Amino acid sequence: MNEKDVLKQSVKVFIGGLLIFIIIGVILKQISFPLGFILGYIVSALSFYIIILMSDFILKMGQTIKYVVMMFILKMLLYVGGFILAIKLDNIFNLISVFFGYFVIRITIGILGFLNRQ
Repeated sequence: MNEKDVLKQSVKVFIGGLLIFIIIGVILKQISFPLGFILGYIVSALSFYIIILMSDFILKMGQTIKYVVMMFILKMLLYVGGFILAIKLDNIFNLISVFFGYFVIRITIGILGFLNRQ
């Protein structure tokens, strides 16, 4: 499994999750649920891209601890930024759906790992 497969399959998982949050949003008459899920997925995809860059950088450059730490801090700041947006703009982004959006890439990796074992 490579990162391109994960990103392609994550779109399918994202669409499935988005449909669930659209249904929840329609029932509760709030658009913040699907918008929060979209925000969470975007942050998750950016974080995954940072992990890819960090891995490539480690393989090419060898032992460069300070760059790895900086990229890790950048990744954590992305997650914090998504939560801060959800808290400050609670009428636009729902905090719980942002949280679930963060897990789309991880769920995709789990699904692909399960399918590749069989």
